[in-house]
Amino acid sequence: MLETKNPEIDIADLLEKVGAELKHQQTKSTGTQKNTPQDELQINDPYAWNQLRETLKMAELNVDAGAEVTSMLHYRGIVRKIARLLGKVTVFLGRVITIPQRNFNASILHSQRIILDGLRDMNRNTAQLEREMERIKEKSALIDYLKTSVITQERRVSILLEELRRQVDGGESSNTSKPELRGPGILDPLYLAFENQFRGTREEIRQRLLEYVPLVRESGAGVEGRELLDIGCGRGEWLEIMHDEGLLAKGLDLNHVLVQDCLDRGFIVEENDALSYLRSLPDNSLGAITSFHLIEHLSFDDRVALFDESVRVLKSGGIALFETPNPRNLLVGGCNFWADPTHLRPLYPETHQFLMEYRGFCRVELLYLHPHEGEQRLPEEEAPQLAARLNEVLSCARDYTIVGYKA
Repeated sequence: MLETKNPEIDIADLLEKVGAELKHQQTKSTGTQKNTPQDELQINDPYAWNQLRETLKMAELNVDAGAEVTSMLHYRGIVRKIARLLGKVTVFLGRVITIPQRNFNASILHSQRIILDGLRDMNRNTAQLEREMERIKEKSALIDYLKTSVITQERRVSILLEELRRQVDGGESSNTSKPELRGPGILDPLYLAFENQFRGTREEIRQRLLEYVPLVRESGAGVEGRELLDIGCGRGEWLEIMHDEGLLAKGLDLNHVLVQDCLDRGFIVEENDALSYLRSLPDNSLGAITSFHLIEHLSFDDRVALFDESVRVLKSGGIALFETPNPRNLLVGGCNFWADPTHLRPLYPETHQFLMEYRGFCRVELLYLHPHEGEQRLPEEEAPQLAARLNEVLSCARDYTIVGYKA
């Protein structure tokens, strides 16, 4: 037995040591010690399997809590005998009283083991799935590349066969054939006046075209070795934006007056038709091709040829943008489209999305742009459902853009 007045025992020193040991044990058990960032990461990681196993071991050691008593070696003589007897009674009563608690503890421990096994299996399956997804992505990129290559080779064979047929039939040489996509030069000033009257001011067109800048930047175009070509550059609003953004771009147009106006503004522009110019370029030579309100002027054969040449001359990762009036807007398709006498016919969006995919672009998206706003929309206060439905077909996007990406 300990006596508080025993001169051989320094009570203050003993209490200080006990306090220090308790603090150490508490810190060790609760984990309040300062963790390094790496330790924190491991603790917060649900797949830190070693930590989970150690936690379960700790739970196993305490699953029978309440059914055992502590050691009595510090007792002596009759006190130890009495304590031992009382301990046996306590253990017996503890086992009876704590049966539900111990069953609960065992159930929780078993559940935790199941969860641990499930997490481990899920982690393995997730890792395997990620590897499979990577392999699928690599195969998809390879398929896109092979698709583009096959279509390009197919087109080259078609050109060679067509040239051979012309030579066999004794037809005219391709050098003396009528230039494609070219209108009479006498009407060039007239078309410039028409654009100024009907298309809108330069600032209005600039505001519409600004939303394409992020797409060009994301494709990596507009830099040395990945220049942008704008086909049918017109008054040069898009070339002006490219210049302001510090991106390298060149324009192409058939209208002599428009070309000269762009040259006077300091832009790089060439007077030529689209197909002749593209056919003069080597494979994989451009970063992007853009064309705003041009393809509705072309025949079906010329549109397909334009898509073919665009795929051929674009570098890997290159982008092609073709904006055209949206026939889903009934005001556009039924009326406004025909204001331009050089338009041939409205172009159905999904058809041209299919054509670009079929001719070699690995991914083709449709962007619907420039809806009617404000007073141009029908008011929806009196008949909201009818007005909303009419606005869907009368005031929806006036233009759409086909965006094609090369593998």
